[in-house]
Amino acid sequence: MYYLSGLEDLVVSFYGSTSNSRINYFTRNVDDNYDFARESAVIVREYKGIKTSNLYSDQQYLITYQTNHSFAPEFLLNASRPKTRFVDDSNEAEAITREVFELMMNERMPENISINILPFEEFKLLHSRFGAWRNGIAGFSLNDNKKKIFVRENHLDALMIVIGHEIGHVLTPTLPNKHDEEAKAFSFSIEWAKTIKKHNIANLGLSIKDKIDLQPARNGLHDIAFAFVDLMMRRGRKAIELHRDLAKKYVSIFDRIYSF
Repeated sequence: MYYLSGLEDLVVSFYGSTSNSRINYFTRNVDDNYDFARESAVIVREYKGIKTSNLYSDQQYLITYQTNHSFAPEFLLNASRPKTRFVDDSNEAEAITREVFELMMNERMPENISINILPFEEFKLLHSRFGAWRNGIAGFSLNDNKKKIFVRENHLDALMIVIGHEIGHVLTPTLPNKHDEEAKAFSFSIEWAKTIKKHNIANLGLSIKDKIDLQPARNGLHDIAFAFVDLMMRRGRKAIELHRDLAKKYVSIFDRIYSF
């Protein structure tokens, strides 16, 4: 068994008093060179017709926020990759995302998943509605009936890996076990990156590693989740199959048969 007491929980919010909504804060950059100068602005931009000033009020959300979650998109990217263009356009990002999704899943991306690319200042301010800011956070998502992914503007290769990881969280309901949930997103991210490389989507093929060699933070969550994904893949399980099996609770890190 690999459960360790005292680990930080998934970020959970309860939308109103009846509907459960999940918030995932897993995506971070290794390096954070941004400077944040203004924190008093009020966000009034509309995302898919919903004003954030209404959507993210303290009255609507009860937030439990714990801060030991990170996912660095660089683990799937070549260190010597060519520099890709900087993207701050939600429409462009969503179009590429839908192309990757359809090639990977052989179906269209659900219409209830929205992709929002934000300038850094807006992204940080929006994130602050849910909890304390941590340097390097690159994306988070809301997993409810309407699944919303928020990613800060970035170079295209890292941006697409961040989006893929967040889709891995919101495509299916959030699992009650944080280790299985993170393994679910890890496995989706790996298949996502492989799809981009195989089809050279948006000319990003050279940016993706040929071999995944992640060395996650040894925090009792990411190292365990990835070790499980790595084990299952070495046993012949495809990453996307593992994502589906975890989502359907057919397998779990805590099944004794998968001890390693």
